[in-house]
Order: sequence, then structure tokens, then C-alpha cells
Amino acid sequence: MLSKTSSQIFTLFFLVLLIGTMAYLDSFQAKNTETGSFPMAAEEEAETAAKEQPLFTVYEDKKIASEEKDGYWVETYQEFEILKDADGKTIEVKPTENYSYLKYRVD
Repeated sequence: MLSKTSSQIFTLFFLVLLIGTMAYLDSFQAKNTETGSFPMAAEEEAETAAKEQPLFTVYEDKKIASEEKDGYWVETYQEFEILKDADGKTIEVKPTENYSYLKYRVD
């Protein structure tokens, strides 16, 4: 008969071996699982691919006006929200309500 310590070690070894085997078989099964899909028309595939591309937003200030007021030269900038795709192509440009003003003294 095995001693108590040997019995505990054997049980622990058996559990580790069993869990390891189950994890290996589960990962093997997950790799071989095939997912079915319905056939798509070429237009739908291109549309889906365009939707799946990650988009990111860039904010840019553009000068919209310059004028002289009370001995100062005032430049007005408006912020625009620019939506771009992963290739850097501009998808959409929307003006925001944020304005910045630079004021220079005219001598």
C-alpha cells in the first residue's frame, strides 16, 4: 500500500496529466473546427471589406479668415473632424464648432 504522501503526489500527478491532455485535445479540436458561410456576391464582399477596415479620426485646424482689427492682425481657425481609413485616405470631413484665434500686433 502507498503512504499518504505518495498517494497525494500520485493523485496530483494524475490530475495534472488529465487536465493537460484535455487542454491539448480541446486546442486541437478548436483548430480543426470549420466555420461555414454563405456565398456572397463580389459587391457584398467589397462592401463588407470596406466596413471592416478600421477607421480613425483626426482633428485639424484650418484657417478660415484673416483680418485687421484695432491695430491687431486676427487669424481665425476652425477645427475639422476628418475620418480616415487604415490606408490614410480621407472618408469624411465634418466641421466642428471649435474655433481658435491668433492675434498679432501690427505696428
